[in-house]
Amino acid sequence: MLPSMARRIYLFLLVCFCASHALAADTLYQGGDSLNSTNTLVSKNGLFTLGFTRLGSAESNASYLGIWHDNDTSHPVWLANRDKPVADNSGVLALDGSGNMKLTYSGGDLVDFYSSRSSTTNLTAVLEDSGNFVLKDKNSGGQQDYVWRSFDYPTDTFLPGMKLGINHASGQTWYLTSWTSDLVPAPGAFTLEWERDTHELVIKRRTQTYWTSGPLTSNTSFENIFLNTGFLDFSFINVSNADEDYIMFTVSANQYTPQDQRIFSMWQMTYDGNIIDNFTRREFGGTICKGNNADAGCEKWSGPACRSSMNSFELRSGSFVNTVPRKNDDNSSLSISDCMDICWNDCSCVGVPTRGNNGNNTGCTFFYGNFTPDPSGSAIQYHIIVQPEPTGQVPPGKRKWLLIILAPVGFVSMMGLAGLLWYLRRRRLREKYLMLEELLTLDSTSDTPELENDGNKGHNLKAWELWKAGTPFELMDPILRESCSKDQVLRCIHVGLLCVEYNATDRPDMSDVITMLTSEAQLRLPKQPAFSSARSIVEEKSFSKSTECGSINNITMSTMNAR
Repeated sequence: MLPSMARRIYLFLLVCFCASHALAADTLYQGGDSLNSTNTLVSKNGLFTLGFTRLGSAESNASYLGIWHDNDTSHPVWLANRDKPVADNSGVLALDGSGNMKLTYSGGDLVDFYSSRSSTTNLTAVLEDSGNFVLKDKNSGGQQDYVWRSFDYPTDTFLPGMKLGINHASGQTWYLTSWTSDLVPAPGAFTLEWERDTHELVIKRRTQTYWTSGPLTSNTSFENIFLNTGFLDFSFINVSNADEDYIMFTVSANQYTPQDQRIFSMWQMTYDGNIIDNFTRREFGGTICKGNNADAGCEKWSGPACRSSMNSFELRSGSFVNTVPRKNDDNSSLSISDCMDICWNDCSCVGVPTRGNNGNNTGCTFFYGNFTPDPSGSAIQYHIIVQPEPTGQVPPGKRKWLLIILAPVGFVSMMGLAGLLWYLRRRRLREKYLMLEELLTLDSTSDTPELENDGNKGHNLKAWELWKAGTPFELMDPILRESCSKDQVLRCIHVGLLCVEYNATDRPDMSDVITMLTSEAQLRLPKQPAFSSARSIVEEKSFSKSTECGSINNITMSTMNAR
Protein backbone atom coordinates (compact mmCIF):
# COMPACT_ATOMS: atom_id res chain seq x y z
CA MET A 1 0.00 0.00 0.00
CA LEU A 2 2.67 2.47 1.03
CA PRO A 3 4.94 1.77 -1.94
CA SER A 4 1.97 2.25 -4.25
CA MET A 5 1.03 5.53 -2.56
CA ALA A 6 4.64 6.73 -2.62
CA ARG A 7 4.87 5.92 -6.31
CA ARG A 8 1.73 7.95 -7.01
CA ILE A 9 3.04 10.92 -5.05
CA TYR A 10 6.34 10.68 -6.89
CA LEU A 11 4.62 10.60 -10.27
CA PHE A 12 2.41 13.55 -9.27
CA LEU A 13 5.39 15.63 -8.21
CA LEU A 14 7.27 14.65 -11.36
CA VAL A 15 4.39 15.75 -13.58
CA CYS A 16 4.08 19.05 -11.67
CA PHE A 17 7.81 19.67 -11.97
CA CYS A 18 7.88 18.88 -15.66
CA ALA A 19 4.86 21.12 -16.32
CA SER A 20 6.36 24.05 -14.42
CA HIS A 21 9.71 23.50 -16.11
CA ALA A 22 8.06 23.52 -19.54
CA LEU A 23 6.18 26.74 -18.77
CA ALA A 24 9.29 28.51 -17.47
CA ALA A 25 11.75 27.22 -20.08
CA ASP A 26 13.88 29.89 -21.77
CA THR A 27 16.27 27.56 -23.65
CA LEU A 28 16.37 25.16 -26.60
CA TYR A 29 19.18 22.59 -26.58
CA GLN A 30 21.01 21.11 -29.54
CA GLY A 31 19.91 17.62 -30.44
CA GLY A 32 16.24 17.93 -31.30
CA ASP A 33 14.62 20.56 -29.07
CA SER A 34 11.89 22.42 -30.93
CA LEU A 35 9.16 25.00 -30.56
CA ASN A 36 5.75 24.78 -32.26
CA SER A 37 2.34 26.47 -32.07
CA THR A 38 1.50 24.78 -28.76
CA ASN A 39 4.48 25.88 -26.63
CA THR A 40 6.65 28.95 -25.98
CA LEU A 41 9.93 30.08 -24.47
CA VAL A 42 9.73 32.61 -21.61
CA SER A 43 12.69 34.72 -20.49
CA LYS A 44 14.06 34.17 -16.99
CA ASN A 45 12.06 36.91 -15.28
CA GLY A 46 9.01 36.60 -17.51
CA LEU A 47 9.52 39.87 -19.42
CA PHE A 48 9.54 38.41 -22.95
CA THR A 49 7.98 35.42 -24.69
CA LEU A 50 9.03 33.65 -27.91
CA GLY A 51 6.36 31.73 -29.79
CA PHE A 52 3.96 31.61 -32.72
CA THR A 53 1.17 34.20 -33.00
CA ARG A 54 -1.48 35.12 -35.56
CA LEU A 55 -1.51 38.61 -37.07
CA GLY A 56 -3.69 40.35 -39.64
CA SER A 57 -7.42 40.81 -40.09
CA ALA A 58 -9.97 38.66 -38.28
CA GLU A 59 -10.18 36.40 -41.33
CA SER A 60 -6.41 35.93 -41.55
CA ASN A 61 -4.71 32.63 -40.68
CA ALA A 62 -1.19 34.09 -41.03
CA SER A 63 1.13 32.72 -38.34
CA TYR A 64 4.44 34.29 -37.34
CA LEU A 65 7.32 33.35 -35.03
CA GLY A 66 7.86 36.37 -32.83
CA ILE A 67 8.97 37.82 -29.50
CA TRP A 68 6.48 39.86 -27.52
CA HIS A 69 6.65 41.89 -24.33
CA ASP A 70 4.23 41.73 -21.38
CA ASN A 71 2.01 39.13 -23.06
CA ASP A 72 1.05 41.56 -25.84
CA THR A 73 0.85 39.25 -28.87
CA SER A 74 -0.86 41.87 -31.06
CA HIS A 75 2.41 43.59 -31.95
CA PRO A 76 5.58 41.51 -31.33
CA VAL A 77 8.83 43.43 -30.85
CA TRP A 78 10.62 41.02 -33.22
CA LEU A 79 9.49 38.71 -36.02
CA ALA A 80 11.44 35.93 -37.70
CA ASN A 81 9.27 35.64 -40.81
CA ARG A 82 7.62 39.05 -41.15
CA ASP A 83 7.37 38.74 -44.95
CA LYS A 84 6.86 34.94 -45.04
CA PRO A 85 3.78 34.09 -42.94
CA VAL A 86 2.79 30.48 -42.35
CA ALA A 87 -0.78 29.85 -43.48
CA ASP A 88 -1.50 27.20 -40.84
CA ASN A 89 -0.20 25.81 -37.53
CA SER A 90 2.63 23.78 -39.06
CA GLY A 91 5.45 26.19 -38.14
CA VAL A 92 8.34 24.69 -36.09
CA LEU A 93 11.53 26.28 -34.72
CA ALA A 94 14.14 23.51 -34.36
CA LEU A 95 17.76 23.19 -33.21
CA ASP A 96 18.86 19.86 -34.65
CA GLY A 97 21.74 17.58 -33.73
CA SER A 98 23.96 18.92 -36.52
CA GLY A 99 23.89 22.41 -35.05
CA ASN A 100 21.40 23.96 -37.48
CA MET A 101 18.68 26.32 -36.26
CA LYS A 102 15.85 26.88 -38.71
CA LEU A 103 12.17 27.66 -39.04
CA THR A 104 10.26 25.05 -41.02
CA TYR A 105 6.64 24.41 -41.96
CA SER A 106 4.62 21.85 -43.89
CA GLY A 107 5.93 23.23 -47.17
CA GLY A 108 9.64 22.99 -46.28
CA ASP A 109 12.33 25.26 -44.83
CA LEU A 110 11.19 28.83 -44.31
CA VAL A 111 14.07 30.63 -42.54
CA ASP A 112 17.64 29.38 -41.94
CA PHE A 113 18.96 31.20 -38.89
CA TYR A 114 22.28 29.39 -38.45
CA SER A 115 24.14 26.44 -39.98
CA SER A 116 27.05 25.01 -38.02
CA ARG A 117 30.41 24.55 -39.75
CA SER A 118 31.60 22.09 -37.12
CA SER A 119 30.41 18.68 -36.01
CA THR A 120 31.49 19.28 -32.41
CA THR A 121 29.25 22.18 -31.51
CA ASN A 122 27.43 22.46 -28.22
CA LEU A 123 24.67 24.94 -29.02
CA THR A 124 21.92 26.43 -26.88
CA ALA A 125 19.30 28.99 -27.95
CA VAL A 126 18.24 31.28 -25.08
CA LEU A 127 15.60 34.02 -24.79
CA GLU A 128 17.19 36.68 -22.57
CA ASP A 129 15.41 39.20 -20.34
CA SER A 130 16.58 41.97 -22.68
CA GLY A 131 14.33 40.54 -25.41
CA ASN A 132 17.36 39.25 -27.32
CA PHE A 133 17.03 35.66 -28.61
CA VAL A 134 20.61 34.34 -28.88
CA LEU A 135 22.37 31.20 -30.08
CA LYS A 136 25.46 30.33 -28.04
CA ASP A 137 28.21 27.75 -28.59
CA LYS A 138 29.99 26.43 -25.52
CA ASN A 139 33.57 25.78 -26.60
CA SER A 140 36.07 23.29 -25.13
CA GLY A 141 37.33 25.91 -22.69
CA GLY A 142 33.89 26.35 -21.18
CA GLN A 143 33.42 29.81 -22.70
CA GLN A 144 30.18 30.61 -24.53
CA ASP A 145 30.46 32.39 -27.87
CA TYR A 146 27.48 34.17 -29.41
CA VAL A 147 27.02 32.90 -32.98
CA TRP A 148 23.63 34.48 -33.75
CA ARG A 149 21.42 37.20 -32.18
CA SER A 150 17.92 38.42 -32.97
CA PHE A 151 19.15 41.95 -32.07
CA ASP A 152 21.21 41.83 -35.27
CA TYR A 153 17.97 41.56 -37.29
CA PRO A 154 15.61 44.21 -35.83
CA THR A 155 12.12 44.72 -37.20
CA ASP A 156 10.22 47.85 -36.07
CA THR A 157 11.15 48.05 -32.37
CA PHE A 158 14.26 49.56 -30.75
CA LEU A 159 15.02 47.94 -27.37
CA PRO A 160 17.59 49.01 -24.76
CA GLY A 161 20.93 47.46 -25.68
CA MET A 162 20.01 47.10 -29.37
CA LYS A 163 22.19 48.84 -31.96
CA LEU A 164 21.33 51.07 -34.93
CA GLY A 165 24.27 51.57 -37.29
CA ILE A 166 26.76 49.46 -39.20
CA ASN A 167 29.29 46.69 -38.61
CA HIS A 168 32.25 47.56 -40.85
CA ALA A 169 33.77 44.09 -40.66
CA SER A 170 30.70 42.20 -41.89
CA GLY A 171 28.99 45.06 -43.74
CA GLN A 172 25.79 44.37 -41.80
CA THR A 173 23.54 47.35 -41.07
CA TRP A 174 21.09 47.70 -38.20
CA TYR A 175 17.92 49.75 -38.74
CA LEU A 176 14.19 49.63 -38.03
CA THR A 177 11.59 49.11 -40.74
CA SER A 178 7.92 49.91 -40.19
CA TRP A 179 5.06 47.50 -40.82
CA THR A 180 3.08 47.94 -44.04
CA SER A 181 -0.04 48.62 -41.95
CA ASP A 182 -1.16 48.20 -38.36
CA LEU A 183 -2.18 44.62 -39.26
CA VAL A 184 0.44 43.55 -41.80
CA PRO A 185 4.03 43.18 -40.46
CA ALA A 186 5.67 42.95 -43.89
CA PRO A 187 8.32 45.69 -44.41
CA GLY A 188 6.61 49.04 -44.98
CA ALA A 189 7.47 52.51 -46.21
CA PHE A 190 9.58 53.89 -43.34
CA THR A 191 12.99 53.15 -41.85
CA LEU A 192 14.82 54.56 -38.81
CA GLU A 193 18.57 54.73 -39.41
CA TRP A 194 21.68 56.10 -37.71
CA GLU A 195 23.54 58.69 -39.77
CA ARG A 196 27.12 58.35 -38.58
CA ASP A 197 28.47 61.45 -40.38
CA THR A 198 26.01 63.91 -38.82
CA HIS A 199 25.45 61.92 -35.60
CA GLU A 200 21.67 61.94 -35.88
CA LEU A 201 18.76 59.57 -36.31
CA VAL A 202 16.98 59.75 -39.65
CA ILE A 203 13.53 58.56 -40.69
CA LYS A 204 13.40 57.77 -44.39
CA ARG A 205 10.34 57.12 -46.54
CA ARG A 206 11.23 54.84 -49.44
CA THR A 207 14.92 55.90 -49.09
CA GLN A 208 14.11 59.66 -49.06
CA THR A 209 14.87 61.62 -45.88
CA TYR A 210 11.58 62.39 -44.13
CA TRP A 211 12.59 63.53 -40.63
CA THR A 212 15.82 64.00 -38.67
CA SER A 213 16.44 64.02 -34.92
CA GLY A 214 19.09 66.70 -35.19
CA PRO A 215 22.56 66.01 -33.76
CA LEU A 216 23.11 64.24 -30.47
CA THR A 217 23.42 67.23 -28.10
CA SER A 218 24.34 65.21 -25.00
CA ASN A 219 24.13 61.66 -23.77
CA THR A 220 20.49 62.27 -22.83
CA SER A 221 18.91 64.05 -25.78
CA PHE A 222 18.91 65.00 -29.45
CA GLU A 223 17.99 68.38 -30.85
CA ASN A 224 14.45 67.16 -31.70
CA ILE A 225 14.13 64.40 -29.08
CA PHE A 226 13.80 64.85 -25.35
CA LEU A 227 12.72 61.88 -23.23
CA ASN A 228 13.79 62.45 -19.62
CA THR A 229 10.63 63.00 -17.59
CA GLY A 230 12.04 62.72 -14.11
CA PHE A 231 10.75 59.17 -13.58
CA LEU A 232 13.44 57.35 -15.61
CA ASP A 233 16.85 58.42 -16.91
CA PHE A 234 17.55 57.81 -20.60
CA SER A 235 21.14 57.61 -21.85
CA PHE A 236 22.30 57.41 -25.46
CA ILE A 237 25.59 55.71 -26.25
CA ASN A 238 27.38 56.45 -29.51
CA VAL A 239 30.27 54.16 -30.50
CA SER A 240 32.45 54.90 -33.51
CA ASN A 241 35.60 52.92 -34.28
CA ALA A 242 37.22 50.85 -37.01
CA ASP A 243 34.84 47.95 -36.39
CA GLU A 244 31.48 49.61 -35.73
CA ASP A 245 29.48 52.81 -35.89
CA TYR A 246 26.24 52.71 -33.90
CA ILE A 247 23.87 54.32 -31.42
CA MET A 248 22.11 52.54 -28.56
CA PHE A 249 20.20 53.61 -25.46
CA THR A 250 19.73 52.48 -21.87
CA VAL A 251 17.23 53.37 -19.13
CA SER A 252 17.83 53.51 -15.40
CA ALA A 253 15.96 54.46 -12.23
CA ASN A 254 16.48 57.72 -10.33
CA GLN A 255 15.25 59.26 -7.08
CA TYR A 256 11.81 59.98 -8.59
CA THR A 257 11.17 56.47 -9.93
CA PRO A 258 8.26 54.79 -8.05
CA GLN A 259 9.33 51.60 -6.32
CA ASP A 260 6.82 49.53 -8.28
CA GLN A 261 7.88 51.03 -11.62
CA ARG A 262 9.43 48.57 -14.07
CA ILE A 263 12.70 49.95 -15.42
CA PHE A 264 11.99 49.49 -19.09
CA SER A 265 11.20 51.41 -22.24
CA MET A 266 11.29 50.79 -25.98
CA TRP A 267 10.76 52.70 -29.22
CA GLN A 268 8.31 51.45 -31.77
CA MET A 269 8.09 52.68 -35.37
CA THR A 270 4.47 52.90 -36.50
CA TYR A 271 3.34 52.14 -40.03
CA ASP A 272 2.76 55.88 -40.69
CA GLY A 273 6.33 56.85 -39.74
CA ASN A 274 5.99 57.87 -36.08
CA ILE A 275 8.49 56.87 -33.41
CA ILE A 276 6.71 56.25 -30.09
CA ASP A 277 8.48 55.75 -26.77
CA ASN A 278 6.28 53.32 -24.85
CA PHE A 279 7.16 54.79 -21.42
CA THR A 280 6.73 58.54 -22.02
CA ARG A 281 4.25 58.02 -24.91
CA ARG A 282 6.03 60.81 -26.74
CA GLU A 283 6.01 60.73 -30.55
CA PHE A 284 8.60 61.97 -33.03
CA GLY A 285 8.57 62.35 -36.81
CA GLY A 286 5.77 60.77 -38.77
CA THR A 287 2.44 62.55 -38.81
CA ILE A 288 3.79 65.96 -37.72
CA CYS A 289 5.43 66.14 -41.17
CA LYS A 290 2.72 67.35 -43.54
CA GLY A 291 4.67 67.95 -46.73
CA ASN A 292 5.25 71.70 -46.55
CA ASN A 293 6.79 72.13 -43.09
CA ALA A 294 10.44 71.96 -42.11
CA ASP A 295 10.11 72.41 -38.34
CA ALA A 296 10.64 69.84 -35.57
CA GLY A 297 12.99 67.90 -37.83
CA CYS A 298 10.62 67.50 -40.80
CA GLU A 299 11.87 67.63 -44.39
CA LYS A 300 9.74 69.28 -47.08
CA TRP A 301 8.36 66.92 -49.69
CA SER A 302 9.37 67.31 -53.30
CA GLY A 303 6.53 67.28 -55.80
CA PRO A 304 5.19 68.66 -59.08
CA ALA A 305 4.93 72.39 -59.75
CA CYS A 306 1.21 72.26 -58.95
CA ARG A 307 2.03 71.77 -55.26
CA SER A 308 3.07 75.06 -53.71
CA SER A 309 4.73 75.69 -50.37
CA MET A 310 1.27 76.47 -49.01
CA ASN A 311 -0.11 72.99 -49.76
CA SER A 312 -0.18 70.36 -47.05
CA PHE A 313 -2.01 67.22 -46.02
CA GLU A 314 -4.53 67.85 -43.23
CA LEU A 315 -7.01 65.55 -41.48
CA ARG A 316 -10.52 66.72 -42.34
CA SER A 317 -13.95 65.35 -41.43
CA GLY A 318 -16.44 65.24 -44.25
CA SER A 319 -17.36 63.31 -47.37
CA PHE A 320 -17.09 62.96 -51.13
CA VAL A 321 -20.46 62.67 -52.83
CA ASN A 322 -21.01 59.61 -55.00
CA THR A 323 -20.55 61.59 -58.22
CA VAL A 324 -16.97 62.57 -57.30
CA PRO A 325 -14.50 60.62 -59.50
CA ARG A 326 -12.35 58.11 -57.61
CA LYS A 327 -9.83 55.37 -58.37
CA ASN A 328 -8.89 52.23 -56.43
CA ASP A 329 -5.50 50.54 -56.31
CA ASP A 330 -5.74 47.13 -54.64
CA ASN A 331 -1.98 46.56 -54.39
CA SER A 332 -1.61 45.00 -50.93
CA SER A 333 1.96 46.30 -50.56
CA LEU A 334 0.79 49.94 -50.59
CA SER A 335 0.57 51.61 -47.19
CA ILE A 336 -1.43 54.74 -46.39
CA SER A 337 1.81 56.73 -46.64
CA ASP A 338 2.30 55.40 -50.19
CA CYS A 339 -1.25 56.44 -51.04
CA MET A 340 -0.58 59.98 -49.78
CA ASP A 341 2.67 60.18 -51.76
CA ILE A 342 0.96 59.06 -54.99
CA CYS A 343 -1.83 61.60 -54.41
CA TRP A 344 0.69 64.37 -53.68
CA ASN A 345 2.39 63.80 -57.02
CA ASP A 346 -0.92 63.68 -58.94
CA CYS A 347 -2.08 67.27 -59.56
CA SER A 348 -5.71 66.16 -59.91
CA CYS A 349 -5.86 64.24 -56.64
CA VAL A 350 -7.67 65.90 -53.74
CA GLY A 351 -7.26 63.35 -50.96
CA VAL A 352 -7.22 59.77 -49.68
CA PRO A 353 -8.95 57.92 -46.80
CA THR A 354 -7.14 57.30 -43.52
CA ARG A 355 -7.58 53.53 -43.97
CA GLY A 356 -6.72 51.17 -46.82
CA ASN A 357 -9.37 49.67 -49.07
CA ASN A 358 -9.20 46.14 -47.66
CA GLY A 359 -9.43 44.35 -44.32
CA ASN A 360 -5.66 44.51 -43.76
CA ASN A 361 -5.60 48.33 -44.10
CA THR A 362 -3.55 48.32 -47.31
CA GLY A 363 -4.30 49.52 -50.85
CA CYS A 364 -5.46 52.98 -51.92
CA THR A 365 -8.53 54.98 -52.95
CA PHE A 366 -7.92 58.34 -54.64
CA PHE A 367 -10.51 61.14 -54.93
CA TYR A 368 -10.58 63.72 -57.76
CA GLY A 369 -13.38 66.13 -56.89
CA ASN A 370 -14.84 68.50 -54.33
CA PHE A 371 -14.61 67.52 -50.68
CA THR A 372 -17.60 68.47 -48.49
CA PRO A 373 -16.42 69.35 -44.95
CA ASP A 374 -18.45 68.46 -41.87
CA PRO A 375 -18.28 71.38 -39.39
CA SER A 376 -19.30 69.10 -36.50
CA GLY A 377 -16.23 66.92 -37.02
CA SER A 378 -18.24 63.72 -36.54
CA ALA A 379 -17.99 62.46 -40.13
CA ILE A 380 -15.33 60.12 -41.55
CA GLN A 381 -11.85 61.63 -41.69
CA TYR A 382 -9.72 61.92 -44.83
CA HIS A 383 -6.20 63.10 -45.63
CA ILE A 384 -7.02 66.18 -47.71
CA ILE A 385 -4.51 68.33 -49.61
CA VAL A 386 -5.34 71.82 -48.37
CA GLN A 387 -5.04 74.55 -50.99
CA PRO A 388 -4.13 78.21 -50.27
CA GLU A 389 -7.21 80.35 -49.74
CA PRO A 390 -7.88 82.47 -52.88
CA THR A 391 -7.86 86.24 -52.36
CA GLY A 392 -10.55 88.48 -53.78
CA GLN A 393 -9.72 90.30 -57.01
CA VAL A 394 -10.32 94.05 -57.43
CA PRO A 395 -10.50 95.63 -60.93
CA PRO A 396 -7.32 97.61 -61.74
CA GLY A 397 -9.12 101.03 -61.99
CA LYS A 398 -10.85 100.71 -58.62
CA ARG A 399 -7.67 99.34 -57.09
CA LYS A 400 -5.83 102.57 -57.97
CA TRP A 401 -8.42 104.85 -56.30
CA LEU A 402 -8.67 102.57 -53.29
CA LEU A 403 -4.91 102.83 -52.82
CA ILE A 404 -4.97 106.64 -53.14
CA ILE A 405 -7.75 106.97 -50.54
CA LEU A 406 -6.69 104.28 -48.12
CA ALA A 407 -2.92 104.85 -48.10
CA PRO A 408 -2.84 108.14 -46.07
CA VAL A 409 -5.68 107.01 -43.80
CA GLY A 410 -3.96 103.71 -43.16
CA PHE A 411 -0.61 105.42 -42.55
CA VAL A 412 -2.01 107.82 -39.93
CA SER A 413 -3.97 105.02 -38.26
CA MET A 414 -0.99 102.72 -38.15
CA MET A 415 1.26 105.40 -36.68
CA GLY A 416 -1.24 106.13 -33.93
CA LEU A 417 -1.77 102.47 -33.21
CA ALA A 418 1.97 101.82 -33.24
CA GLY A 419 2.54 104.57 -30.70
CA LEU A 420 -0.16 103.22 -28.42
CA LEU A 421 1.12 99.65 -28.72
CA TRP A 422 4.68 100.83 -28.07
CA TYR A 423 3.63 102.49 -24.84
CA LEU A 424 1.55 99.54 -23.65
CA ARG A 425 4.25 97.08 -24.67
CA ARG A 426 6.92 98.89 -22.66
CA ARG A 427 4.75 99.04 -19.57
CA ARG A 428 3.47 95.44 -19.73
CA LEU A 429 6.77 93.87 -20.70
CA ARG A 430 8.58 95.59 -17.88
CA GLU A 431 6.20 94.00 -15.36
CA LYS A 432 6.12 90.66 -17.16
CA TYR A 433 9.85 90.13 -17.50
CA LEU A 434 10.70 91.29 -14.00
CA MET A 435 8.20 88.73 -12.67
CA LEU A 436 9.52 85.96 -14.92
CA GLU A 437 13.09 86.78 -14.00
CA GLU A 438 12.22 86.48 -10.30
CA LEU A 439 10.48 83.13 -10.87
CA LEU A 440 13.09 81.54 -13.08
CA THR A 441 16.44 82.84 -11.84
CA LEU A 442 18.36 82.29 -8.68
CA ASP A 443 18.56 85.13 -6.23
CA SER A 444 21.75 87.13 -6.67
CA THR A 445 22.78 86.26 -3.12
CA SER A 446 22.73 82.50 -3.85
CA ASP A 447 25.83 80.72 -2.66
CA THR A 448 25.17 77.46 -4.53
CA PRO A 449 28.62 76.63 -5.98
CA GLU A 450 27.42 75.06 -9.23
CA LEU A 451 25.32 78.11 -10.14
CA GLU A 452 27.91 80.79 -9.29
CA ASN A 453 28.62 83.64 -11.67
CA ASP A 454 31.13 82.43 -14.29
CA GLY A 455 32.22 85.95 -15.31
CA ASN A 456 30.59 85.83 -18.74
CA LYS A 457 26.97 84.78 -18.38
CA GLY A 458 26.24 85.77 -14.80
CA HIS A 459 23.90 83.54 -12.87
CA ASN A 460 22.50 80.72 -14.95
CA LEU A 461 18.77 80.21 -14.91
CA LYS A 462 17.75 77.76 -12.25
CA ALA A 463 14.92 76.36 -14.39
CA TRP A 464 17.16 76.09 -17.46
CA GLU A 465 19.99 74.41 -15.55
CA LEU A 466 17.65 71.89 -13.93
CA TRP A 467 16.00 71.21 -17.30
CA LYS A 468 19.33 70.51 -18.95
CA ALA A 469 20.32 68.29 -16.04
CA GLY A 470 17.13 66.25 -16.49
CA THR A 471 15.85 67.15 -12.99
CA PRO A 472 13.14 69.77 -13.61
CA PHE A 473 11.02 68.48 -10.71
CA GLU A 474 13.46 70.07 -8.26
CA LEU A 475 11.63 73.32 -9.05
CA MET A 476 8.54 71.91 -7.31
CA ASP A 477 7.74 72.42 -3.65
CA PRO A 478 8.38 68.98 -2.05
CA ILE A 479 4.94 69.18 -0.43
CA LEU A 480 3.29 69.18 -3.88
CA ARG A 481 5.25 66.33 -5.44
CA GLU A 482 2.88 63.60 -4.31
CA SER A 483 -0.38 65.47 -4.89
CA CYS A 484 -0.05 66.86 -8.41
CA SER A 485 0.30 65.48 -11.92
CA LYS A 486 4.00 65.39 -12.71
CA ASP A 487 3.27 65.28 -16.46
CA GLN A 488 1.31 68.54 -16.19
CA VAL A 489 4.03 70.18 -14.10
CA LEU A 490 6.67 69.10 -16.63
CA ARG A 491 4.58 70.49 -19.48
CA CYS A 492 4.13 73.84 -17.68
CA ILE A 493 7.89 74.10 -17.12
CA HIS A 494 8.50 73.13 -20.77
CA VAL A 495 6.07 75.80 -22.07
CA GLY A 496 7.49 78.38 -19.65
CA LEU A 497 11.00 77.90 -21.03
CA LEU A 498 9.69 78.21 -24.60
CA CYS A 499 8.14 81.55 -23.63
CA VAL A 500 11.46 83.06 -22.48
CA GLU A 501 13.80 81.89 -25.24
CA TYR A 502 16.64 84.22 -26.17
CA ASN A 503 15.38 84.74 -29.74
CA ALA A 504 12.04 86.56 -29.54
CA THR A 505 10.85 85.13 -32.86
CA ASP A 506 11.06 81.61 -31.42
CA ARG A 507 8.67 82.32 -28.55
CA PRO A 508 5.05 81.11 -28.89
CA ASP A 509 2.18 83.59 -28.85
CA MET A 510 -0.65 83.27 -26.34
CA SER A 511 -2.89 81.20 -28.61
CA ASP A 512 -0.01 78.74 -29.06
CA VAL A 513 0.59 78.65 -25.29
CA ILE A 514 -3.07 77.80 -24.65
CA THR A 515 -2.92 75.04 -27.25
CA MET A 516 0.30 73.64 -25.75
CA LEU A 517 -1.13 73.57 -22.24
CA THR A 518 -4.50 72.06 -23.17
CA SER A 519 -3.32 69.34 -25.55
CA GLU A 520 -0.85 66.47 -25.62
CA ALA A 521 0.81 67.60 -28.85
CA GLN A 522 4.57 67.14 -29.17
CA LEU A 523 6.56 70.20 -28.05
CA ARG A 524 9.87 71.21 -29.53
CA LEU A 525 12.86 71.43 -27.21
CA PRO A 526 13.48 74.82 -25.56
CA LYS A 527 16.58 76.82 -26.38
CA GLN A 528 18.77 79.19 -24.29
CA PRO A 529 16.53 81.55 -22.25
CA ALA A 530 16.78 85.31 -22.57
CA PHE A 531 17.83 85.87 -18.94
CA SER A 532 21.58 85.52 -18.86
CA SER A 533 22.88 88.04 -16.37
CA ALA A 534 22.50 88.69 -12.65
CA ARG A 535 19.32 90.41 -11.57
CA SER A 536 19.55 94.16 -11.03
CA ILE A 537 17.20 97.02 -10.30
CA VAL A 538 15.72 98.41 -13.51
CA GLU A 539 15.39 102.13 -13.20
CA GLU A 540 12.72 104.09 -14.95
CA LYS A 541 15.23 105.82 -17.18
CA SER A 542 16.00 102.47 -18.80
CA PHE A 543 12.70 102.77 -20.58
CA SER A 544 13.38 106.21 -21.97
CA LYS A 545 16.27 105.05 -24.14
CA SER A 546 15.99 105.08 -27.88
CA THR A 547 14.12 102.28 -29.60
CA GLU A 548 17.43 100.99 -30.90
CA CYS A 549 18.04 99.43 -27.51
CA GLY A 550 16.35 96.04 -27.83
CA SER A 551 16.74 94.69 -24.30
CA ILE A 552 16.52 95.51 -20.62
CA ASN A 553 18.85 93.64 -18.29
CA ASN A 554 19.85 91.56 -21.32
CA ILE A 555 16.21 90.43 -21.60
CA THR A 556 15.09 90.25 -25.23
CA MET A 557 12.06 92.47 -25.88
CA SER A 558 9.65 91.03 -28.44
CA THR A 559 6.93 92.88 -30.33
CA MET A 560 3.50 91.55 -29.36
CA ASN A 561 1.99 91.03 -32.77
CA ALA A 562 -1.47 89.50 -33.06
CA ARG A 563 -1.55 86.26 -35.04
